Amino acid sequence: MSVARALHHDLPVKVVLFDNSALGMADLEMMVAGYPPYGTTYPHTDYAAIARAAGAHGVRVDDPEDVRDALRETLAHDGPALLDLVTDPNAMAMPPRITGRQLAGFATTTSKLVLTGGVGRMIDLARSNLRNIPRP
Repeated sequence: MSVARALHHDLPVKVVLFDNSALGMADLEMMVAGYPPYGTTYPHTDYAAIARAAGAHGVRVDDPEDVRDALRETLAHDGPALLDLVTDPNAMAMPPRITGRQLAGFATTTSKLVLTGGVGRMIDLARSNLRNIPRP
């Protein structure tokens, strides 16, 4: 349900938006198919400001330390509310199972990116995702 519909019907619906300014799953699908991502990012948009302009309660969070308080504030609001959580655009959503074909496609893509000057992009991608690997 959209915030606009919740406003129209005066419903106390809370929307939590994980905002990475990218079509993250499309990026990953392209990469495992062996293609560098293209056309999957969009400009940073303050969705909380849009919600406020429409008449809803809107909260934007840029700092992970503020998530708990922002969530409490959003849930405590009587009417419709949107919580816009800015997330790392380089954090990848991992599929439940990884196939050999996906791994080969991802390796092909990363090689293409590195060889065409995208070393910085791959370093950012590695930094964002290595922190999520479980430690023994």
